[in-house]
Amino acid sequence: MRRVTGALQAVIGTIISVITLPFRVLSRLIGGGGGAGRRTHRTGRRPAA
Repeated sequence: MRRVTGALQAVIGTIISVITLPFRVLSRLIGGGGGAGRRTHRTGRRPAA
């Protein structure tokens, strides 16, 4: 059972990270307002039109 719980914890952790990442990016874009286009550090994504 310990192996099952360990795998479950790993899966839950990955799911949580995958879910929270877009929300963090979204909140950053919303909080930044119109200043998202003029960021100095690029994250590798396409610049917003």
